[in-house]
This record gives sequence, structure tokens and C-alpha cells, in this order.
Amino acid sequence: MAEAEGIMTAAERARAAAHAAWKLDELGSVNTDDDTDTDPIPRRKPTTKSRTKPKIKISTQQDEVVDQAEQALRGVGGVYVRSRRLVHVVRDHGGMDWLKRAEGEPTIAVVRPNRLREMIGAAAEWFKFDGRSEKWKPSMVPDWVAPTLAERDQWAFPVLDGVSDAPVLRVDGSIHDVPGYDAVTRMIYAPGSVRWPTIKASPTHADAVAAMVELGEPFCNFPFLAPSDLTATIALTLTLIGRCAIPGPTPMFVPGSTVAGTGKGLVSDAAGLIATGRETAKTPPTQDDAEMRKRLLAIALSGVPLVVIDNVDGFLGTPSLDSALTADVISDRGLGGNEMHAAGWRAVLVATGNNIQYRGDLGRRVVPIDMDPQMENPEDRHGFRHPDLLGYVRANRPRLVVAALTILRAYCLAGKPSHGNPAKGSYNAWDGLVRGAIIWAGGADPLGGVARVRASGDADKDDLRALLVAWFEALGSRDVTATDLIEAGRRYAPLEVALNAYRIKDEALTAKRLGDQLARRRGRIIGMLSIEHAATHAHGGARQWCVTRGVTR
Repeated sequence: MAEAEGIMTAAERARAAAHAAWKLDELGSVNTDDDTDTDPIPRRKPTTKSRTKPKIKISTQQDEVVDQAEQALRGVGGVYVRSRRLVHVVRDHGGMDWLKRAEGEPTIAVVRPNRLREMIGAAAEWFKFDGRSEKWKPSMVPDWVAPTLAERDQWAFPVLDGVSDAPVLRVDGSIHDVPGYDAVTRMIYAPGSVRWPTIKASPTHADAVAAMVELGEPFCNFPFLAPSDLTATIALTLTLIGRCAIPGPTPMFVPGSTVAGTGKGLVSDAAGLIATGRETAKTPPTQDDAEMRKRLLAIALSGVPLVVIDNVDGFLGTPSLDSALTADVISDRGLGGNEMHAAGWRAVLVATGNNIQYRGDLGRRVVPIDMDPQMENPEDRHGFRHPDLLGYVRANRPRLVVAALTILRAYCLAGKPSHGNPAKGSYNAWDGLVRGAIIWAGGADPLGGVARVRASGDADKDDLRALLVAWFEALGSRDVTATDLIEAGRRYAPLEVALNAYRIKDEALTAKRLGDQLARRRGRIIGMLSIEHAATHAHGGARQWCVTRGVTR
């Protein structure tokens, strides 16, 4: 019996014999598939006509079985990684209540457990050992395989940022124009039935100038306030088409006017149609920061390339929106749970409305596209060169996309020469590609309208100006507490009106809230005035404040 450990039982001998037969059968099969994925939305059951499925034996070696399942899925394709979760690309047939999307638009979605199990079952042939017959027999995928694979910390699947039916620009100026997944841009190029014109390998400056004219043609009948508003519209188109070549955030574009019916929504629809070939996703505005945070996370997770905040009435801006516009990653708790989710932020945001006022720091994060029809009823205009603008864009979209890629590629090949102006803060990469390319190709600076935002579109700035002026008129540079300031407002009407801007809805303004608001605005110069901490505290330790004139302390 001393040799018992080296002696196989009858069951073990049967299992070994079955395994040997299995290996001989495996050696006789040939897998003709490669590891490339050219179909972004695979059919419900992967085709197996041209490939022999791998065979997976169910055993107690859990990690090995799951490894084989992952390898089998990689051979089929269609599974990716995004935000530390397994995802696939599906057609959206409904979207979310707050987000109107085009019917059938490709969207990135988490692979649900049952669907993952189905995909694993279709990607391989599964067998379990039958003790009675002492043979390996076909089997369903065990219940534990899909959840274990989904909950791993890392996978061999490629990372996915989005899907495009148009060629994709890389950071180095090269173009991903071979259908399938590209590891550099982490995008799937799925052209479908679109026939794209040839993109010049070495476009020149003259080619870029001609392409600028071509790309501006769809917008020839809009009543832009200045040439910079036309080039800001072109900048929106270039931002969408060149998004993968911008390693950082992009500003929000804001088509605006003084009256309805000017064409604000049509500007974003046309630019979005050129870039994506689909109807633009739209969402209503919200001033609820928690709701905005949830929406932004959902947008990031789904990989939507463009979202329009439609018909803003009055004020726009929440802390979450401010943050998203300078972020690379969006994170928040998922709906209905405490689990934190994070996703790379690649969407381009647009907001439309009449006389929009910006809250918080939003004003410095936007590129305005201002229009002025100079008439009471702009919807009555006629005589357009392209009466059916969206029809014109659809018919000419391949040519317009190639024009955009020509501008960007030519600029990259020229070495991205500097435009010589200060870069737009927080958006250096965008400024160095999109803004730089437009100016280099002979267009007006697309940031020409920013001065208008600084002058009249920044609601927080206007509120602070009113407070500083009224405060200085009522109290001069005297040191006061927040309580003193509220008391002074009761005696001086302009100061009370200015302080009301810092209340929460209909609640009375408290000294604590006012003190917090003053601290947030400390040191910001408006005109020649600014809020500063006083040198001393009031009796009892309350913080004192003062308005200084000239250079801040």
C-alpha cells in the first residue's frame, strides 16, 4: 500500500483516457478565425461557419475554466472593457426618459450576466465528465462562469471608447480608416454602407483653405453676429470629428440668440449630422446638481459623442456641469445603489437658448455661437441657398467629413504652428488642434465671441459686480461681518437686492451662507473692487470682510 499514491483509481483512469481522446480530437481541428473584430454589433449568436469552436471541459479548476471562456470570447469578438466593466455595442431603441436619441443608434452597454452566459455558450463547446459512461458529454455553461468572468479585476478584452461610422483621426494626424477596432483611438470604425471619398495622404495648406470654405457651406444662411460665430460652428464640427485626437476636455458650444426661431437647434443638428450621421441626442436643462451628475455619468457610460442641452431658459450652470467640462473622468454612484462608477468623459456638449446666462465658472468653459436675425419673426425668413439643410448635409456628408479631416490632417502635417494668441484656459489640447487649425486655414478666431460672454453672459459675475458696488456705496472699505452686511441691506435697498442673489430660493439669507459665498468669491476682481478678509475678527471670533479698491491684499 506504500505505493498507493501512485496508483490511479478506475475513475481517474477513465477520465485520463477520455482526456487523451479529447486531445487527439483537438489536434485534428483547425481554428481559421483571426483576432480582429470588424462587426461592432455582432449577431445574437456568433457565426461558426468559418471557425471551429474551442472545446472547454468543466472542472474544479475554476480559474482555468474562466480563462478558457475569456479566450473563446476574444476569438469571437464583440466584448470590450469600459469603466472596469464588460460591455458590448447594442442598438438603442428608446434611450432614457431625459435623453432623446436617434432610433437604432449604437450605444455602449454593460453585458448583463445572462447575456454574457449566452455569449460564452455560443463561443465554445462545453463538456462535463459523465461518471457512468466515463465520457465527456456536451453541457450547458455552468452558472458560475459568467459572474466570475464579469467580476474579475482585469481582462484581456480591448478597451472601448466609442463607435464611429466615419474615419477616425489619431493624435499623430494619421487616420484610422480600416473597418474594425483600433487600439490607438480605442474606437470601432464601422462604415456600414457609406462610401467615403479618398482622403489625401499629404494635404497642403491650400487644401485646408479650400476645405474650410466647403465645411462652412452648410451654414451659409445663418444670421451669425460675426465671422467668429461661423468659425465657432466649424469648430464644433471639427471637435466632434477630431475628438479622438484631443487628449483632454473640450469646451461647450452654445448657439444662442435674442429670439426664438433663429436656427440655434438647427446649427447643432447640422454639425452633429455631419460628424455622426445621426440625429443629435437631446436632453432638457436642469438646475438640480444631483440630477445633472447622474445624467453626465449615464452619458459617459453610454459613449454618446454629442449631447445637446436643449432650450435653456435663462440660467445654465451647476457644479457638476462645470466639473465635467474640464474633466477626463466622470464618477458617481449608480442609480438605485451605493456602488461608485467611473467612465472616461469624451462627449461634446452643446447648449441652446435665448440670452443664456451662466452660473458658476461655466462662462469661461463655453464657445459662443451668437446669431442676430434683426427681425421680429425670424421663422418667416426665406430665400435660403439650402432650404432643406439637413437633407443637404445627408447628401453631402461624406464630402463634408473628408473636408474636416483634411483641415485637421493638413494642420498636423504642418507641425501645428501656433496661432500666437493666449490659449483657452483648461483646453490646451483642443486649442492646439481645433482652434489652431481654423486660424491656420484662414478662418476667424472661433473664440471671438468670448468677450461677449465676459461682458454680459456671466450671471455670477453680474451678481458679484452688483454686490461689490452696492456694498462699497453703503459701507465703503469698513470691516464688517456677514451679519453686519445683512443688517446694512435692510437700510440700503440696492445692497439688499444684491444680497438676494445669494439666497436659496425663498429662504432667508443667513450669515453662515453669506459668509460661505463671500469666501468663495474672495480676491476676485470686478472692475477695481474685490472682497478680502479683514485683518481682525469681530468680538466673538466672527470673520470680518471688507471691499478693497485697486490691488487686492
